[in-house]
This record gives sequence, structure tokens and C-alpha cells, in this order.
Amino acid sequence: MAVTFGLKYLPSRNIDDTLVFCGAEKEQLKYLRVIFVLFEAVSGLHINWGKSFIYPVNEVPDINSLVDILGGKVGELPTTYLGMPLGAMSKSKNIWNAVVEKCGKKLVNWRSQYLSLGGRLTLINSVLDAMPTYMMSLFPLPGNVLEKLDSIRRNFLWQGNGEGEKKYHLVKWEVVTNSKKEGGMGIKNLKVQNQSLLLKWLWRFVSGEQGLWKDAIVSRYTMEGLWITKQARSPYGVGLWRTIRNQWPKLWGNSRIVIGNGRRTSFWNDVWVGQHPLIQLYPVIYNLNQQKEATVADVRDNQGWNLSFRRMLNDWEIDSLTDFYNTLEQAINFQPNEDNLHWLKANNGKFTVKSAYRHLDRPAALLLPWPWKMIWKVKVPHKVACFTG
Repeated sequence: MAVTFGLKYLPSRNIDDTLVFCGAEKEQLKYLRVIFVLFEAVSGLHINWGKSFIYPVNEVPDINSLVDILGGKVGELPTTYLGMPLGAMSKSKNIWNAVVEKCGKKLVNWRSQYLSLGGRLTLINSVLDAMPTYMMSLFPLPGNVLEKLDSIRRNFLWQGNGEGEKKYHLVKWEVVTNSKKEGGMGIKNLKVQNQSLLLKWLWRFVSGEQGLWKDAIVSRYTMEGLWITKQARSPYGVGLWRTIRNQWPKLWGNSRIVIGNGRRTSFWNDVWVGQHPLIQLYPVIYNLNQQKEATVADVRDNQGWNLSFRRMLNDWEIDSLTDFYNTLEQAINFQPNEDNLHWLKANNGKFTVKSAYRHLDRPAALLLPWPWKMIWKVKVPHKVACFTG
């Protein structure tokens, strides 16, 4: 049974399955049993209790009596739900064993074929690069698992059909995983891809998307400011969100606030007008102001800016105040919608994993422009382009 941190029930529904988190209390299970019975009566569907499980989280006393109330069997964590390990340690390498094994099995089939370098590159880009994506979209990729996956891709690229045959790797792997435009072969850097996929969760969190997953995170960690939760400090049970939350500086540092109604934006601490927070631009005015925790909406009304100060300003402070108000007038007109972030690495301001990957995977600048189109865009067999590149 799971603790719900203020949320009474957390249902997660799929076409065939329903997952419900609740407290390990007899009263809660009795209510759930009534709900399921009513569901069967109204829908005409039947719950298969023979395939239903109760998964206790940590130590649950007298679990068998709880099973007798609801029905089903006692399961053990970790288990698999919708292809994801449920209840496993987020940084455990064991949850990646299936991915590594699947990649290895692919090589067994491919080694029976005599593939050119271009053919092997195509299979790596289209198959091997994609196989860990589902897991990487939620879990951090451990270093030893990354090395195994890189080793599989690296050896297949250069050794091909020669299993056990030692061949020289002609180009450093760090160069191979650069984009073709940057002189590489376009093979994914899985570490950067993992970071980009985790950033997508943060973008969903701040972009106004609603869902039980977001409610649970806010209830568990509480908010730090108006955009993101507090850092996960506990040593247990927070590893997954802690890893995602640690990516926040990458998202925040490459975004700007688009003011809507001003309710999510700190007047003094966020960058919403100009290039720096107002607290840095006007420290004297900040010290005199009485609304240090105010949002933009708090100090803005139909008449203009409504700021209050703890004393009258001196003559030598008037110029700073005038400049301060001139800066505020640069703000665009307010809108009724919520404040949002504009992702600076995409022309339309919308975050995508692709744009994040391009930004995070920038190698050292090339000494000379690389004629990548002359290599990869010409109408020649792929194996010829690989050899030329």
C-alpha cells in the first residue's frame, strides 16, 4: 500500500489495467471494494480478481487480512507496469538488463547478414539508438549501463559481422556521436539524450499541464517559488524526482518568462523585463520597497504600478526610481492567460527533446566549416558517404 501525501486516491488507468494507490487501512479497502462492485454492476464488466494483485510498500502488518477484504493476491515489488519497473530503485542498473539484452539479441540476427558500414550505421541510428528511449524518458541512465550500450553500438559499427574479431576503431566515439553537421556520424549521445528526455518532464510541469502525476509531486515536495518544487533532500524514496529536478537549471537558464496575468512571476527575483532580475538592477529601490515577496500581478492594477515604500525617497534616489519606472514601462501588455516560459532554443518557443539535444550536444567549435552536405546529401550509396565522412 502506498502513502498518498494528502491525496486520497491515485488511480492510473490503462485500457486493460487500473492501478490504485491507497493507504494500508481496512476502511479504505472496504470503500474500494464497494466502488469496484458498483463499477461491475453499472458497466456490466467483470474484474478478474485472479489476475489482480495488492503490492505492499515497505512493511505492511497483517497484509493477508487486507487481501481478504479486496480480493486478489499479494504481489512483490519491483514489478512491471506498462513496460516500466514499478517500485524499483531509479538508479539501479538491474532495471536496464532487459534493454541491454534486447540490444544484444538484435546483434545476433544482424551478424548473420553481411552489412556494409553504411548499413550498420543505419541500423544503429534507426534501431539501437531508439531501443533505450522509453526507459530513458523517465529513468536516469547509470554510467555502467551507458558504457554497455555504447560498447554494443561501437563494436557493431566497426567490427560488423566479425564477432570476436578485433578491428581498429577508426574514429573516437566522442566524434562519432557528434551530429553530421559537426563532423560526426549522427549516432545519438545517449547521455545527452537521457538529459533531454528528463527535461521534457520539467517543461510539462511548468507549462500548465494538469494531471495526477503533477498533483502528487507538488503534494510530496511542495513548491519553491512559483515555478518548480523544492529540491528533494530525503535520502530515501525521492531519487527519481531528484534526478529530474536537478535538470532545472538547464531549462530555466535557457528560457524566458512570457508574462500573462503576472501571477506566477516574482516581481523582484524573476527575469521578466530586461535581461536581469529587478533586484539586481535596482538594489536601492528593492531595499526601500515593502513588497519583497510580491508577484507581478500583486503590484499591477488598472491604474498602473502600485508600489509602496517604507519611507520617502531622498533626492539622490529619485533618478534611480525614475529609471526603475521607465524600465517597468517596457513590459508588454498583460494578458488574461497564465504566465508561461518561452524556450529560447526553438524559434516557436516550444520545448522539444530534439531542440534540447541539439543545445546540450554542442561539441567544441570546428577549426574550419565542415562540408557535411557534400558528404551526406549527395546521391551516392550510404556506404560511400560513410567512407568519405
